[in-house]
Amino acid sequence: MSDKEKIQGRLTFDVIQGKFWVTGKEGEPLTSIEFGDRFEVLVDDEWKETCLKIINGDNGDLVFQMEGTPYYGVLDDLEVRI
Repeated sequence: MSDKEKIQGRLTFDVIQGKFWVTGKEGEPLTSIEFGDRFEVLVDDEWKETCLKIINGDNGDLVFQMEGTPYYGVLDDLEVRI
């Protein structure tokens, strides 16, 4: 899939549905991201391929992590494309 065909927006976690969404400029959901889905996140002005994981946090609690990136915990508002 070319970059022009990818859906790009901000990552948002919907606490009611318990899922992540790629949202548009007005916050409207464009597509969901499920665990195991491969997508890209903007890291230091470079797109990195990643996926969502759940890991043990510093306090032993479960937290979200983006594989191969420095991002974990609250992942809202990161620039992503799928």
